[in-house]
Amino acid sequence: MKALFWILVALGCVYVFYAGAMCIWSYLEVTSVVEEVVPERASRSDRAERVKEDIAKKIAASGIKVDDRAISVTDEGRTLTVGVWWRWPVIAYEGNEYVAIPLKHERTFNVPERR
Repeated sequence: MKALFWILVALGCVYVFYAGAMCIWSYLEVTSVVEEVVPERASRSDRAERVKEDIAKKIAASGIKVDDRAISVTDEGRTLTVGVWWRWPVIAYEGNEYVAIPLKHERTFNVPERR
């Protein structure tokens, strides 16, 4: 009985490590997408919408579930503020998330004036 308990504890520790590593991966992936998309799309006149659409497409392509309402891009002339909020599921069963870690990435970019 004692051995079974320690095996379950070890499995729990491995799963916690895995969930944490995947959570960190998703944060780094979202950060990378935002850092890649903003310089590419910042020179256009309708840049806020284009940046938001491209971020949503690239994040979805990487396998991270982010709702369109959870991505905000604010164009303030010389600055572009990007915010992305998402939840990384830790415990999910049959498509339902029972425990999830909320994550957020916000960054303000200095960009040239709109044309």
